[in-house]
Amino acid sequence: MKRYPSYKDSEIEWIGQIPKDWDIAPIRALCYLGRGRVISNEEIANNSGDYPVYSSQTAENGIMGCLNTYDFDGEYVTWTTDGANAGTVFHRQGKFNCTNVCGTLKAKAGKVFPKYLPYVLNLGTKCYVRYDINPKLMNNEMAGIRIPLPKVEEQKDISRYLDLKTAQIDDLIAKKERMIELLKEERTAIINQAVTKGLDPKVEIKDSGIEWLGKIPKHWGLKRLKYLVKLINEKGAINDNSIRVDLENIESWTGQLIKGDSTVATDEEMKQFIPGDVLFNKLRPYLAKVFHARQEGICGGELLVLRPSVQIDSAFLYYRAISNDFIRVIDGSTYGTKMPRASWDFIGNLFIPYPSIEEQRRIVDFFDRKTAQIDAQVAREQRLIDLLKEYRTSLISEIVTGKICVLNQDCGANNAA
Repeated sequence: MKRYPSYKDSEIEWIGQIPKDWDIAPIRALCYLGRGRVISNEEIANNSGDYPVYSSQTAENGIMGCLNTYDFDGEYVTWTTDGANAGTVFHRQGKFNCTNVCGTLKAKAGKVFPKYLPYVLNLGTKCYVRYDINPKLMNNEMAGIRIPLPKVEEQKDISRYLDLKTAQIDDLIAKKERMIELLKEERTAIINQAVTKGLDPKVEIKDSGIEWLGKIPKHWGLKRLKYLVKLINEKGAINDNSIRVDLENIESWTGQLIKGDSTVATDEEMKQFIPGDVLFNKLRPYLAKVFHARQEGICGGELLVLRPSVQIDSAFLYYRAISNDFIRVIDGSTYGTKMPRASWDFIGNLFIPYPSIEEQRRIVDFFDRKTAQIDAQVAREQRLIDLLKEYRTSLISEIVTGKICVLNQDCGANNAA
């Protein structure tokens, strides 16, 4: 990569040195600042149309819906002023609306190229977000942010280069994310097949007589879950050898324990569990938060503590509980709209097919090997995604602060006396 021939200190920590002929300018000198307005979900529902409404979120490009009218028309830059995404900057073009938690920037003629702004501001805004109560980056703070400023034509060259390179990186990230989705689908399918049909594809099967189960191996038993496990509701307290588990500590569909503080349940609500117990989430069961305990601990009230009988291996029970068809049938039984829950009365009365303990353990050994392989591959793909994201941020930073020159012409041309 080329560098510029000479540099100077910007006297701004997040920028560092910049090419000698670049300027530093505050946003107020480059843009007209504005703000969105209050737009409710009700307004969108009653006035549905084609013009996007941008909100404080980042998913789906921040679109919360579409109206039949618009407040802005043209090329703008918007940013999130409040909340977890405060300081996140976007390029917008065309007819659109934005809510009151979005600020707007309209470039002053000849001062700055609009597409250049998100690249440089998304690096700098994090240094100016206030975290005193709720994260905020209001218009007055945005107006005072000073950014590195090459000539407008050079801004255009930089923007075109970064558009190309970030699109390539984003495409690679999207492919890696799709690979992770496929691996997780494979993991789920393997579990679902084996806990229902076993490992022998030639095994003689029979109709279970239960719609959601379908056919099962002829030699397998079939009992209601409540006769295979004991529901534990004993209160417990944390000690040096135990762990505390709440819903936010369990990763969906993998049962992995996520580090972090558990704050949802009060101590009075906590129940004890021991090694071999299976914790099943009755709140929003579609999240598939199931945990196989390897040590003693306490858990929140929304987790059912299931202690296996001698007829069912605890790991086999865990894999059965996290299988797709088991989750789906329980999710279909929930009550409550905002906080859907499943009842133990329904869950406990579900019929569970199971082979002998010896066969259960062979199935578990197979699961452990296969899921370990898949989980390791998922981890590798996720690490590559993280590295690509780091590279993307680093590339943008190096280019918009002038550490790297991407001009087609001689990088010293603009420095000529």
